[in-house]
Amino acid sequence: MSERVRAWYAVLIALTLPVAAAGQEAQALERRLRQLEVLRRDARVTLARAQAAAREPLDTVRAGSLVVVIRPADANFVGQAARIAWTRLDSLYGAAAEDLSGAPLLFFLQGQPITDVTPAVAKLQRVMGPSDATPTDAAYQLVRAGSVALRLKTDSALATWLGPQLLHDIALPVMNSRVYVELVTAPSIAVRRCYAGALDACSAALGIVEGDRIPIWYDAPERRVLVRQLHDVPGSGLRPVVNACVQAGSDAACLDVLRALQIELPLSSDARQSMARLALAAGGRDAFRRLSRSAGQPLERRLGLAGGVPLDSLLRQWRDQVIAARPEPVTMAASMGWAALAWSLVFGLLALRSTRWR
Repeated sequence: MSERVRAWYAVLIALTLPVAAAGQEAQALERRLRQLEVLRRDARVTLARAQAAAREPLDTVRAGSLVVVIRPADANFVGQAARIAWTRLDSLYGAAAEDLSGAPLLFFLQGQPITDVTPAVAKLQRVMGPSDATPTDAAYQLVRAGSVALRLKTDSALATWLGPQLLHDIALPVMNSRVYVELVTAPSIAVRRCYAGALDACSAALGIVEGDRIPIWYDAPERRVLVRQLHDVPGSGLRPVVNACVQAGSDAACLDVLRALQIELPLSSDARQSMARLALAAGGRDAFRRLSRSAGQPLERRLGLAGGVPLDSLLRQWRDQVIAARPEPVTMAASMGWAALAWSLVFGLLALRSTRWR
């Protein structure tokens, strides 16, 4: 073999050895990575088993479409509450209450929070009942939570008009009785006209009509009083306008202030809830679905669609029911009145004889 050939062999061997060594190192590294992946997988499984063993077991109770995740020890108690709550939710929302099947609630008693749970359970809406709650107390909390869950599925315009809880679980006669007090005490020309029987004023006071409603809600003297009662006006730019309203008597300035502040409706959410529940009762089990699925349309049309009757008819029924719910005046027998007067005199004489006055 010539010297030149031997030299080429030497060069080839020199070049091949590092490649072979690098290949062996790569294979070793790959084997090491596979071993680490197995160890990491085993560690995850071990950790998951340890966490599952550490978590307290949870149970589920169902009533209609209402699903509640609970501790097994509370199953009987919460089961009773869930049945009460479902009856009320079904009566409030009709067929729409079935949507609650996709929104389970996590219930626990005060002072006993459920904290070590899976990520899926951690996302559930939490409902805390008093530590000494009865099934009726717990049902009240479940109804509120169910209403909040349904509110999240409702468009913002309707949800804002109805209020944070959507529909209140309050007996309608009790609610109407409170609304009656508003009708006779609210400092609003629209409310007074509604009490007198003007249905367009009732619609305005309830916030059903659209457009610039402040001139309809309050007359000029009432607007000035409202602005005068403002203690903190956000934005320093409004202060000159407030002064022009209160000090100079400019009604245009009063209107500008009230429009800028986006003041509340003259009638409270109780009145709006009462009106909505009347429409839903008239429209049957699908009424709330019709109401919630008509997003984007004027509220007066939505209420008419929900109730299946013209809005004027609903307003007339609503006003009649509120007037009929007038609270009973408290009466006192004559003998009780004289007795109270006599005791007042006795205590007055005793006070005069005390050493404090000597």
